[in-house]
Amino acid sequence: MASGAEFRQDMPPKGGYRAFNFHRTFPKLVWSPGAVVATIFGATAYGVYAALEGKKKDITDKFEDVDINNAMEPFLTAERDRYWLKLMAKNRALEEEIMKDVPGWKTGTWYGEPVYFTLGDKWWDPSATEVFAHSWGSVEARDNLWRQHSEYAGPKFYDNWFPQWMSKWFW
Repeated sequence: MASGAEFRQDMPPKGGYRAFNFHRTFPKLVWSPGAVVATIFGATAYGVYAALEGKKKDITDKFEDVDINNAMEPFLTAERDRYWLKLMAKNRALEEEIMKDVPGWKTGTWYGEPVYFTLGDKWWDPSATEVFAHSWGSVEARDNLWRQHSEYAGPKFYDNWFPQWMSKWFW
């Protein structure tokens, strides 16, 4: 202590300290219980309404998708048949070119035995092996693999994982 300083005692304020609260206290309510119940009820009612409307929309969309598929089926079937016929015509032309030097060879037969037979007006789909007989196996695989027929035929997220030369062996 400094030599000239006097000792000073801290004293309570004039009138004393305020009364000490020793009773139980509760926090102030931000929302009243009625507001919480009303909010939950409103959110539930809106959720039920949105779910029912979403279900109606899904049913309508499904109906439209089925309707579009039914309308497109004849065109898609015709395109598939046209593609098969073009491939088979190409195969006949290739067979004629390949076997032109074989004496007595008639295209569409196996040494005179008919390979193709007739079912009248019915169409008989040839097997993929028959159609792709003059192609590399990779051409048949490329044409028949599921990846080529997906709704989204663009690049996939996994295309960057393998080099291009290697990915043809996976899919």
